[in-house]
Amino acid sequence: MTPQPSAPRGTVHIRPDRCKGCQLCIECCPTHVLALSADYNAKGYRYPTVVNDDCIVCQACATICPDYAIFATPFHSEAGPIRPPEPALVRT
Repeated sequence: MTPQPSAPRGTVHIRPDRCKGCQLCIECCPTHVLALSADYNAKGYRYPTVVNDDCIVCQACATICPDYAIFATPFHSEAGPIRPPEPALVRT
């Protein structure tokens, strides 16, 4: 019997200043890593916060975020650092 590899773990990075509080990232997270913060950003929106360290680096949060306000990176990456997704268009 071969041992099962451990599940990937990652770190969630949140850019509160970009968030508009849609909560899509919170709803789509399969491991329930995110919750809505009690704090507000400069635009007056509540933004997500990390509530546990169960991130599996699925990038569902980054994929669904319309404002490019969140992404995840692996704890250790043999390919080197992973860059956050860059917006195709500058949104104001």
